[in-house]
Amino acid sequence: MLIKNQQFSFHTNDKLLAKAQKIAAVEHLDMATILNSVLEKMVAQGDVPTDFVDEKYNRRDKIIQSLYDEIEQAYQDYKNGRVTGIDQTFSKYGL
Repeated sequence: MLIKNQQFSFHTNDKLLAKAQKIAAVEHLDMATILNSVLEKMVAQGDVPTDFVDEKYNRRDKIIQSLYDEIEQAYQDYKNGRVTGIDQTFSKYGL
């Protein structure tokens, strides 16, 4: 159990907060407990929970998209004759 030694406050809409508090109360939870759980989940996963992130901006998706972009660029280079010979490639990597 973590020691809670830092207060954090933020502005939100009063009606939104009231509705969220009613939903939390059904589960016998308060907003501080819920928000602390979100923070703990973020730290444990090393990422923002995917529920909060637009999928196209998710870190995993960014990495995958970056790889696809690199593959597409390499393929376009190959199609357009922008290639490196095997000897030059081997020498670049000391092979």
